[in-house]
Amino acid sequence: MTEQFYELAFWIKLDANPEEELKKVIDLVKKYKGEVFYESSLKKKRTAYPIQKEIMGYFGYILFKGTKETPVKVNEDLKFFKNILRYLIIKRKFLSNKEKVETASQA
Repeated sequence: MTEQFYELAFWIKLDANPEEELKKVIDLVKKYKGEVFYESSLKKKRTAYPIQKEIMGYFGYILFKGTKETPVKVNEDLKFFKNILRYLIIKRKFLSNKEKVETASQA
């Protein structure tokens, strides 16, 4: 099977431990044979509008590669993460120059 690149962006509740929640998300991707190769630093931000009555949270995203089934299964399981306010998985065709530089420096 061919692997494709994906981006998973998410909002974490302000009262949750953001590093712990990020680790749970990464472990979930790995559980379904995904390979995380970039993770952004989590930033405390104000949301554009209330999400589940929350107006602030931690925003972050990860880049991973996996089979076509990987994002489908990750999407199904993320629904049960109580500290994730909102998330979105998209297919990526390429990396930005900034992501290429940061990915190379993480290796």
